Amino acid sequence: MAVSESAARRIGRPDAQASETLDRLILATATQSFIDHGYAATSIEKVAAQAEVGKQTIYRRYRSKEELFKASVGALIGSLLTRADAAAKFSADPLAALREACATFLETVARPDSIAMYRILIAESRRFPTLADHALESTSEPFHAIIRRLLDAAARAGRLRADHDLDLLSRILIGMVSGWALNQWLLGGQALSTEAERAAFLDTALSIFLNGVVIDR
Repeated sequence: MAVSESAARRIGRPDAQASETLDRLILATATQSFIDHGYAATSIEKVAAQAEVGKQTIYRRYRSKEELFKASVGALIGSLLTRADAAAKFSADPLAALREACATFLETVARPDSIAMYRILIAESRRFPTLADHALESTSEPFHAIIRRLLDAAARAGRLRADHDLDLLSRILIGMVSGWALNQWLLGGQALSTEAERAAFLDTALSIFLNGVVIDR
């Protein structure tokens, strides 16, 4: 249920907590509006009305609809990057962390709101190229960097063959994990509709990938 601006002010102490609650409300409302109506048909005014907040409340946080959309994309992908980065930093086994990061990525991409936002980016990329550029810079490239870091850690530990370009390997792996599935979902297909199916697909993709690059012991 939506939380009004006045209610958000009353939730939690100190004011920073209420502000965070209001931020989440605005981003959740904006994301749903973009999904329901598309980028062009969504406006700050519509989001403000739906969230029951003043327009200036949104403008104080986001100077334009473009900034609001970028923040909505960032909110969707933020948990993915946080979890993948934590796996990369704290796991003693880089290959185990690699699987965890890829599993998190596949589950994030499989979410209906993620698929809907992907569709918007594709549909609007010609008219609003900065939206797609921002998505690549703020989501795809940071995740690619995490995967590359894990592959590098495995290589330094003597777990991977040294005759591969790790930058290229990371992009190949991401494509294997998500490329086919994402194409299916974007076109309305029902592939890998359960978590168990996605886990089995991921294990197969990783097995094929690692069989080509891991040093047998």
